[in-house]
Amino acid sequence: MVHVLVVDDERDFADLVAERLRARGMEVQTAYSGPEALEAARASSPEVVVLDITMPGMSGLEALDALKAEKPSPEVILLTADSTLGTAVAGMKGGARDYLLKPTDIDTLVAAIGEAEGRRMEALSRQRMAEAAKLAALGELATGVAHEINNPLQVMLNEAGWVEEMIQDTPMEAGSRRDLLESLELIRRQASRCKAITSKLLTLRCAVDSRGAVADLPALVRGLLEARKSRLEGLGIRVQERWADGIAQLRLPSTEWEQVMANLIDNALDAMEAMKAADPVGHDAPVLTLTGDFRDGGLEVAVRDTGCGIEEHLLTRIFEPFFSTKEVGKGIGLGLAICHGIIEAMGGSITVRSSPGHGSIFTIRAPMAVHARNEHNGPGSPASAKEETI
Repeated sequence: MVHVLVVDDERDFADLVAERLRARGMEVQTAYSGPEALEAARASSPEVVVLDITMPGMSGLEALDALKAEKPSPEVILLTADSTLGTAVAGMKGGARDYLLKPTDIDTLVAAIGEAEGRRMEALSRQRMAEAAKLAALGELATGVAHEINNPLQVMLNEAGWVEEMIQDTPMEAGSRRDLLESLELIRRQASRCKAITSKLLTLRCAVDSRGAVADLPALVRGLLEARKSRLEGLGIRVQERWADGIAQLRLPSTEWEQVMANLIDNALDAMEAMKAADPVGHDAPVLTLTGDFRDGGLEVAVRDTGCGIEEHLLTRIFEPFFSTKEVGKGIGLGLAICHGIIEAMGGSITVRSSPGHGSIFTIRAPMAVHARNEHNGPGSPASAKEETI
Protein backbone atom coordinates (compact mmCIF):
# COMPACT_ATOMS: atom_id res chain seq x y z
CA MET A 1 0.00 0.00 0.00
CA VAL A 2 1.59 3.26 -1.13
CA HIS A 3 1.73 6.05 1.48
CA VAL A 4 0.72 9.42 -0.03
CA LEU A 5 0.80 12.92 1.43
CA VAL A 6 -1.55 15.44 -0.25
CA VAL A 7 -0.56 19.08 0.31
CA ASP A 8 -2.85 21.94 -0.71
CA ASP A 9 -3.96 25.13 1.06
CA GLU A 10 -7.50 24.57 -0.30
CA ARG A 11 -8.73 22.23 2.43
CA ASP A 12 -11.83 21.00 0.60
CA PHE A 13 -9.76 20.13 -2.46
CA ALA A 14 -7.06 18.33 -0.45
CA ASP A 15 -9.67 16.36 1.52
CA LEU A 16 -11.51 15.38 -1.67
CA VAL A 17 -8.32 14.15 -3.34
CA ALA A 18 -7.36 12.23 -0.21
CA GLU A 19 -10.75 10.52 0.00
CA ARG A 20 -10.67 9.43 -3.64
CA LEU A 21 -7.13 8.09 -3.31
CA ARG A 22 -8.12 6.14 -0.18
CA ALA A 23 -10.97 4.61 -2.16
CA ARG A 24 -8.27 3.23 -4.47
CA GLY A 25 -6.43 1.48 -1.68
CA MET A 26 -3.84 4.10 -0.76
CA GLU A 27 -2.80 5.27 2.69
CA VAL A 28 -3.26 9.04 2.57
CA GLN A 29 -2.48 11.99 4.83
CA THR A 30 -3.28 15.64 4.23
CA ALA A 31 -1.47 18.88 5.00
CA TYR A 32 -2.66 22.39 4.27
CA SER A 33 0.59 24.35 4.19
CA GLY A 34 4.30 23.90 3.53
CA PRO A 35 5.28 23.74 7.23
CA GLU A 36 2.50 21.21 7.92
CA ALA A 37 3.76 19.10 5.02
CA LEU A 38 7.31 19.05 6.41
CA GLU A 39 6.07 18.10 9.87
CA ALA A 40 3.93 15.29 8.42
CA ALA A 41 6.82 14.06 6.25
CA ARG A 42 9.18 13.88 9.24
CA ALA A 43 6.61 12.03 11.33
CA SER A 44 5.47 9.41 8.82
CA SER A 45 7.92 9.30 5.84
CA PRO A 46 5.44 9.35 2.91
CA GLU A 47 6.54 7.64 -0.26
CA VAL A 48 4.81 10.04 -2.65
CA VAL A 49 3.82 13.68 -2.07
CA VAL A 50 1.16 15.40 -4.19
CA LEU A 51 2.11 19.04 -3.75
CA ASP A 52 0.34 22.27 -4.72
CA ILE A 53 2.77 24.93 -5.90
CA THR A 54 0.79 28.09 -5.15
CA MET A 55 0.41 28.32 -1.36
CA PRO A 56 0.63 31.32 1.00
CA GLY A 57 3.69 31.57 3.22
CA MET A 58 5.99 28.73 2.21
CA SER A 59 5.42 28.13 -1.48
CA GLY A 60 5.22 24.70 -3.03
CA LEU A 61 8.66 25.10 -4.60
CA GLU A 62 10.15 26.01 -1.20
CA ALA A 63 8.41 23.02 0.34
CA LEU A 64 9.75 20.86 -2.49
CA ASP A 65 13.34 21.88 -1.68
CA ALA A 66 12.81 21.06 1.99
CA LEU A 67 11.14 17.72 1.23
CA LYS A 68 14.02 16.67 -1.01
CA ALA A 69 16.41 17.32 1.88
CA GLU A 70 14.56 14.77 4.03
CA LYS A 71 16.05 11.29 4.54
CA PRO A 72 14.55 9.32 2.90
CA SER A 73 13.18 11.84 0.45
CA PRO A 74 9.77 11.14 -1.15
CA GLU A 75 8.80 11.24 -4.79
CA VAL A 76 6.98 14.52 -5.51
CA ILE A 77 4.16 15.21 -7.98
CA LEU A 78 3.32 18.88 -8.51
CA LEU A 79 -0.38 19.64 -8.86
CA THR A 80 -1.31 23.23 -9.68
CA ALA A 81 -3.47 25.56 -11.73
CA ASP A 82 -0.37 27.51 -12.82
CA SER A 83 0.32 26.40 -16.40
CA THR A 84 3.41 28.53 -17.06
CA LEU A 85 6.38 26.64 -18.42
CA GLY A 86 8.77 28.38 -16.03
CA THR A 87 7.00 26.99 -13.00
CA ALA A 88 7.10 23.48 -14.42
CA VAL A 89 10.80 23.74 -15.23
CA ALA A 90 11.59 25.09 -11.76
CA GLY A 91 9.66 22.25 -10.15
CA MET A 92 11.35 19.55 -12.21
CA LYS A 93 14.79 21.07 -11.55
CA GLY A 94 13.92 20.99 -7.85
CA GLY A 95 13.40 17.25 -7.95
CA ALA A 96 9.72 16.79 -8.80
CA ARG A 97 9.06 13.77 -11.01
CA ASP A 98 5.75 14.85 -12.53
CA TYR A 99 3.69 17.98 -13.15
CA LEU A 100 -0.10 17.85 -13.44
CA LEU A 101 -2.48 20.73 -14.10
CA LYS A 102 -5.71 21.34 -12.25
CA PRO A 103 -8.26 20.09 -13.00
CA THR A 104 -7.03 16.57 -13.65
CA ASP A 105 -8.93 13.33 -13.61
CA ILE A 106 -8.38 10.99 -10.68
CA ASP A 107 -7.16 8.14 -12.88
CA THR A 108 -4.36 10.34 -14.29
CA LEU A 109 -3.28 11.21 -10.75
CA VAL A 110 -3.43 7.58 -9.64
CA ALA A 111 -1.31 6.58 -12.65
CA ALA A 112 1.22 9.30 -11.84
CA ILE A 113 1.41 8.12 -8.23
CA GLY A 114 1.92 4.54 -9.42
CA GLU A 115 4.76 5.61 -11.72
CA ALA A 116 6.35 7.66 -8.95
CA GLU A 117 6.20 4.72 -6.54
CA GLY A 118 7.66 2.45 -9.21
CA ARG A 119 10.59 4.82 -9.69
CA ARG A 120 11.13 4.98 -5.94
CA MET A 121 11.13 1.18 -5.58
CA GLU A 122 13.49 0.78 -8.55
CA ALA A 123 15.94 3.30 -7.10
CA LEU A 124 15.72 1.64 -3.69
CA SER A 125 16.33 -1.77 -5.25
CA ARG A 126 19.43 -0.52 -7.07
CA GLN A 127 20.72 1.05 -3.87
CA ARG A 128 20.16 -2.16 -1.90
CA MET A 129 21.87 -4.26 -4.55
CA ALA A 130 24.89 -1.95 -4.54
CA GLU A 131 25.06 -1.96 -0.73
CA ALA A 132 24.64 -5.73 -0.56
CA ALA A 133 27.42 -6.28 -3.12
CA LYS A 134 29.73 -3.91 -1.26
CA LEU A 135 29.01 -5.55 2.09
CA ALA A 136 29.44 -9.05 0.63
CA ALA A 137 32.85 -8.12 -0.80
CA LEU A 138 33.86 -6.58 2.49
CA GLY A 139 32.64 -9.68 4.33
CA GLU A 140 34.81 -11.93 2.19
CA LEU A 141 37.82 -9.71 2.84
CA ALA A 142 37.04 -9.48 6.56
CA THR A 143 36.78 -13.27 6.87
CA GLY A 144 40.30 -13.74 5.53
CA VAL A 145 41.73 -10.89 7.58
CA ALA A 146 40.06 -12.12 10.77
CA HIS A 147 41.48 -15.61 10.27
CA GLU A 148 45.00 -14.30 9.70
CA ILE A 149 44.82 -12.05 12.77
CA ASN A 150 43.21 -14.56 15.13
CA ASN A 151 46.01 -17.09 14.78
CA PRO A 152 48.85 -14.81 16.00
CA LEU A 153 46.53 -13.37 18.68
CA GLN A 154 45.96 -16.82 20.09
CA VAL A 155 49.72 -17.44 20.12
CA MET A 156 50.20 -14.15 21.99
CA LEU A 157 47.64 -15.11 24.62
CA ASN A 158 49.18 -18.57 25.07
CA GLU A 159 52.67 -17.09 25.41
CA ALA A 160 51.39 -14.52 27.91
CA GLY A 161 50.12 -17.36 30.06
CA TRP A 162 53.44 -19.15 29.84
CA VAL A 163 55.34 -15.96 30.78
CA GLU A 164 53.05 -15.46 33.77
CA GLU A 165 53.87 -18.96 35.01
CA MET A 166 57.60 -18.21 34.63
CA ILE A 167 57.24 -14.98 36.60
CA GLN A 168 55.39 -16.75 39.40
CA ASP A 169 58.18 -19.37 39.64
CA THR A 170 61.08 -16.91 39.44
CA PRO A 171 62.37 -15.15 42.59
CA MET A 172 62.20 -11.35 42.27
CA GLU A 173 61.20 -8.25 44.14
CA ALA A 174 57.48 -7.91 44.85
CA GLY A 175 57.30 -4.54 43.02
CA SER A 176 58.92 -5.92 39.90
CA ARG A 177 56.65 -8.97 39.93
CA ARG A 178 53.59 -6.73 40.26
CA ASP A 179 54.70 -4.49 37.37
CA LEU A 180 55.34 -7.48 35.10
CA LEU A 181 51.99 -9.07 35.93
CA GLU A 182 50.19 -5.77 35.26
CA SER A 183 51.92 -5.53 31.88
CA LEU A 184 50.88 -9.08 31.04
CA GLU A 185 47.30 -8.30 32.01
CA LEU A 186 47.37 -5.27 29.71
CA ILE A 187 48.64 -7.48 26.88
CA ARG A 188 45.81 -9.95 27.53
CA ARG A 189 43.15 -7.23 27.55
CA GLN A 190 44.35 -5.70 24.30
CA ALA A 191 44.66 -9.10 22.61
CA SER A 192 41.15 -9.98 23.78
CA ARG A 193 39.90 -6.68 22.40
CA CYS A 194 41.47 -7.50 19.04
CA LYS A 195 39.78 -10.91 19.07
CA ALA A 196 36.43 -9.24 19.81
CA ILE A 197 36.95 -6.98 16.79
CA THR A 198 37.83 -9.88 14.51
CA SER A 199 34.81 -11.85 15.71
CA LYS A 200 32.63 -8.92 14.67
CA LEU A 201 34.42 -8.79 11.35
CA LEU A 202 33.33 -12.38 10.74
CA THR A 203 29.68 -11.38 11.19
CA LEU A 204 29.94 -8.93 8.28
CA ARG A 205 29.60 -11.95 6.02
CA CYS A 206 25.91 -12.13 6.76
CA ALA A 207 23.67 -15.09 6.07
CA VAL A 208 20.47 -16.02 7.81
CA ASP A 209 20.43 -19.56 9.18
CA SER A 210 16.86 -20.71 8.66
CA ARG A 211 17.59 -23.97 10.48
CA GLY A 212 18.87 -22.28 13.64
CA ALA A 213 17.03 -21.67 16.89
CA VAL A 214 13.84 -19.65 16.75
CA ALA A 215 12.15 -17.40 19.28
CA ASP A 216 9.27 -14.97 19.61
CA LEU A 217 10.44 -11.37 19.37
CA PRO A 218 8.81 -9.85 22.49
CA ALA A 219 10.29 -12.57 24.70
CA LEU A 220 13.70 -12.17 23.07
CA VAL A 221 13.63 -8.40 23.65
CA ARG A 222 12.57 -8.79 27.28
CA GLY A 223 15.50 -11.12 27.82
CA LEU A 224 17.85 -8.48 26.42
CA LEU A 225 16.30 -5.82 28.65
CA GLU A 226 16.60 -8.05 31.71
CA ALA A 227 20.31 -8.53 31.00
CA ARG A 228 20.66 -4.72 30.96
CA LYS A 229 18.42 -4.09 33.96
CA SER A 230 21.11 -2.57 36.17
CA ARG A 231 22.16 -0.12 33.46
CA LEU A 232 18.56 0.85 32.72
CA GLU A 233 17.90 1.51 36.40
CA GLY A 234 21.18 3.35 36.85
CA LEU A 235 20.32 5.76 34.03
CA GLY A 236 16.69 6.07 35.15
CA ILE A 237 15.42 4.92 31.76
CA ARG A 238 11.74 4.14 31.39
CA VAL A 239 10.98 1.31 28.94
CA GLN A 240 7.83 1.20 26.83
CA GLU A 241 6.86 -1.82 24.73
CA ARG A 242 4.03 -2.09 22.21
CA TRP A 243 3.68 -5.34 20.27
CA ALA A 244 0.85 -6.04 17.86
CA ASP A 245 -1.29 -9.13 18.43
CA GLY A 246 0.25 -12.13 16.71
CA ILE A 247 3.90 -11.04 16.79
CA ALA A 248 4.66 -13.37 19.69
CA GLN A 249 3.49 -16.28 17.51
CA LEU A 250 6.02 -15.54 14.77
CA ARG A 251 8.97 -17.92 14.75
CA LEU A 252 11.99 -15.75 13.97
CA PRO A 253 15.68 -16.72 13.64
CA SER A 254 16.83 -16.18 17.20
CA THR A 255 20.55 -15.58 16.70
CA GLU A 256 20.13 -12.94 14.01
CA TRP A 257 17.32 -11.01 15.70
CA GLU A 258 19.09 -11.12 19.06
CA GLN A 259 22.21 -9.63 17.49
CA VAL A 260 20.25 -6.89 15.74
CA MET A 261 18.09 -5.93 18.72
CA ALA A 262 21.03 -6.07 21.17
CA ASN A 263 23.01 -3.64 19.01
CA LEU A 264 20.09 -1.24 18.61
CA ILE A 265 19.23 -1.31 22.33
CA ASP A 266 22.86 -0.80 23.37
CA ASN A 267 23.20 2.13 20.97
CA ALA A 268 20.01 3.66 22.38
CA LEU A 269 21.33 3.32 25.94
CA ASP A 270 24.65 4.89 24.90
CA ALA A 271 22.81 7.83 23.31
CA MET A 272 20.67 8.43 26.39
CA GLU A 273 23.69 8.12 28.67
CA ALA A 274 25.48 10.75 26.57
CA MET A 275 22.39 12.98 26.73
CA LYS A 276 22.25 12.63 30.51
CA ALA A 277 25.97 13.42 30.83
CA ALA A 278 25.52 16.58 28.75
CA ASP A 279 22.42 17.65 30.72
CA PRO A 280 22.49 15.97 34.15
CA VAL A 281 19.62 18.11 35.50
CA GLY A 282 17.30 17.52 32.58
CA HIS A 283 13.63 17.42 33.55
CA ASP A 284 12.42 14.60 31.36
CA ALA A 285 13.30 11.01 32.23
CA PRO A 286 14.88 9.14 29.29
CA VAL A 287 12.54 6.75 27.49
CA LEU A 288 13.33 3.66 25.41
CA THR A 289 10.40 2.62 23.21
CA LEU A 290 10.25 -0.72 21.41
CA THR A 291 7.37 -1.47 19.04
CA GLY A 292 6.40 -4.18 16.60
CA ASP A 293 3.59 -4.18 14.07
CA PHE A 294 2.44 -5.71 10.80
CA ARG A 295 2.62 -3.45 7.77
CA ASP A 296 2.19 -4.25 4.08
CA GLY A 297 2.40 -8.01 4.68
CA GLY A 298 5.66 -7.79 6.63
CA LEU A 299 7.04 -7.09 10.08
CA GLU A 300 7.95 -3.56 11.18
CA VAL A 301 10.01 -3.16 14.35
CA ALA A 302 11.12 0.20 15.76
CA VAL A 303 13.58 1.17 18.49
CA ARG A 304 13.17 4.78 19.65
CA ASP A 305 15.28 6.64 22.20
CA THR A 306 15.29 10.13 23.70
CA GLY A 307 19.06 10.43 23.51
CA CYS A 308 21.50 12.90 22.03
CA GLY A 309 20.50 12.24 18.43
CA ILE A 310 22.66 12.17 15.31
CA GLU A 311 23.68 15.13 13.19
CA GLU A 312 22.14 15.19 9.71
CA HIS A 313 25.43 15.00 7.81
CA LEU A 314 26.31 11.76 9.66
CA LEU A 315 23.03 9.93 9.00
CA THR A 316 24.11 8.72 5.57
CA ARG A 317 27.24 7.09 7.01
CA ILE A 318 26.16 5.36 10.20
CA PHE A 319 25.68 1.97 8.52
CA GLU A 320 29.20 2.04 7.06
CA PRO A 321 31.61 -0.48 8.61
CA PHE A 322 34.06 1.12 11.08
CA PHE A 323 32.20 4.44 11.12
CA SER A 324 31.38 5.52 14.68
CA THR A 325 30.28 8.72 16.40
CA LYS A 326 31.54 7.42 19.75
CA GLU A 327 34.86 8.24 21.38
CA VAL A 328 37.88 6.09 20.51
CA GLY A 329 37.77 2.93 22.60
CA LYS A 330 33.99 3.08 23.15
CA GLY A 331 32.92 1.79 19.76
CA ILE A 332 34.49 0.27 16.67
CA GLY A 333 31.72 1.12 14.22
CA LEU A 334 30.62 -2.40 13.33
CA GLY A 335 27.35 -2.78 15.24
CA LEU A 336 25.06 -0.96 12.81
CA ALA A 337 26.91 -2.36 9.80
CA ILE A 338 26.21 -5.85 11.13
CA CYS A 339 22.54 -4.98 11.74
CA HIS A 340 22.29 -3.64 8.19
CA GLY A 341 23.87 -6.78 6.74
CA ILE A 342 21.63 -9.15 8.69
CA ILE A 343 18.42 -7.33 7.79
CA GLU A 344 19.47 -7.04 4.14
CA ALA A 345 20.15 -10.80 4.13
CA MET A 346 16.54 -11.27 5.26
CA GLY A 347 15.38 -9.21 2.29
CA GLY A 348 14.40 -6.30 4.52
CA SER A 349 15.62 -2.80 5.29
CA ILE A 350 16.72 -0.74 8.27
CA THR A 351 16.39 3.05 8.32
CA VAL A 352 16.96 5.83 10.83
CA ARG A 353 15.40 9.19 11.59
CA SER A 354 17.22 11.44 14.04
CA SER A 355 18.06 15.00 14.97
CA PRO A 356 20.47 16.36 17.58
CA GLY A 357 18.86 16.68 21.00
CA HIS A 358 15.67 14.89 19.96
CA GLY A 359 16.68 11.24 19.93
CA SER A 360 16.61 8.64 17.19
CA ILE A 361 14.28 6.00 15.82
CA PHE A 362 15.59 2.95 13.97
CA THR A 363 12.96 1.13 11.91
CA ILE A 364 13.34 -2.42 10.60
CA ARG A 365 11.05 -3.72 7.88
CA ALA A 366 11.34 -7.43 7.17
CA PRO A 367 9.15 -9.34 4.69
CA MET A 368 7.80 -12.65 5.86
CA ALA A 369 4.72 -14.87 5.74
CA VAL A 370 2.35 -13.95 8.54
CA HIS A 371 -0.16 -16.60 9.62
CA ALA A 372 -1.15 -15.25 13.01
CA ARG A 373 -3.62 -12.66 11.75
CA ASN A 374 -6.33 -12.21 9.17
CA GLU A 375 -5.10 -10.23 6.21
CA HIS A 376 -6.94 -6.96 5.66
CA ASN A 377 -7.31 -6.33 1.98
CA GLY A 378 -7.71 -2.62 2.38
CA PRO A 379 -10.48 -0.49 0.95
CA GLY A 380 -12.62 -1.95 -1.76
CA SER A 381 -12.15 -1.41 -5.43
CA PRO A 382 -13.19 1.94 -6.90
CA ALA A 383 -16.91 2.40 -6.82
CA SER A 384 -17.00 3.39 -10.45
CA ALA A 385 -14.74 3.01 -13.44
CA LYS A 386 -15.93 6.23 -14.98
CA GLU A 387 -13.55 9.16 -15.32
CA GLU A 388 -13.61 11.57 -12.37
CA THR A 389 -12.16 15.08 -12.46
CA ILE A 390 -10.58 16.74 -9.43
